[in-house]
Amino acid sequence: MRHLLRSAILIALYPVAMHSMAQVPVLQISGVSSDPSQDLYQSSQSEMVQVLFQLQEEVRQLRGELETMQHKVDRLETDSRDRYRDVDRRISVLMQAALENEDAALSAGGAALPPPSVDMGSESTATPPSTASTSSTSSPASTSSQSAQAGSGLVSDQAAYASAFELVRERKFDEALKAFEAFVVTYPNKDSTANGYYWIGELHLAQQNPEKARTAFEKVMVDFPSHHKIPDTLYKLGVTYSQLGEHERARNVLSLVISEYPQSTAASLAQRFRPAANN
Repeated sequence: MRHLLRSAILIALYPVAMHSMAQVPVLQISGVSSDPSQDLYQSSQSEMVQVLFQLQEEVRQLRGELETMQHKVDRLETDSRDRYRDVDRRISVLMQAALENEDAALSAGGAALPPPSVDMGSESTATPPSTASTSSTSSPASTSSQSAQAGSGLVSDQAAYASAFELVRERKFDEALKAFEAFVVTYPNKDSTANGYYWIGELHLAQQNPEKARTAFEKVMVDFPSHHKIPDTLYKLGVTYSQLGEHERARNVLSLVISEYPQSTAASLAQRFRPAANN
């Protein structure tokens, strides 16, 4: 009986329950759209924002790398200018020292070059004053020989050397090099020939040609071992070896200058010489 009564009540209440359920609204969770097109639009926007952030980060990185590279370029330019100025300063100092030594040798006489007006190409002895008139009257062949030489247009070795040396003073290094090369060929056995080879080496060294400079300096050492230019040549040979990377030979040669010629200008320069940083 109770079972029948319960079933009747449930049957009576069923339509009311169904009506109540139909009235309950459907609630959406916040942030979730039921429109597929809107979801796609929001997803695209999110991806664009991410791409934008990535591009901004890459731009910042590229700017940092660009600033770093610019800083390196600036440093390289500064270092290059400093090295150029240092090399130019060293060349000027060395050339000035060489010119001063040459001037001192010219003024001191002895093993140095005689004045350009004296012709060392012909061997002669001084004539005593008492026989000067006799010599002048009794040597017509000598007079005619001198006249022929003057008329031939030949330049003495001293005049040719002085002309080449003047180009060095004027810092016309290319012209001076050609002049000295022609000089040693034209006058291979003069006392000034060693000076010519020395200046050929000096000019090659100034023009950053250490191999050719070594050849010229070694020529002086081998062919003119007792010449007054040997101390300067030894010093420059040591500098040349250093530029060629032969540091042990450079130290030995510079030490030889200091020990064998301690009072020379070359010895002072050898004591102060410091190899370049890039050697």
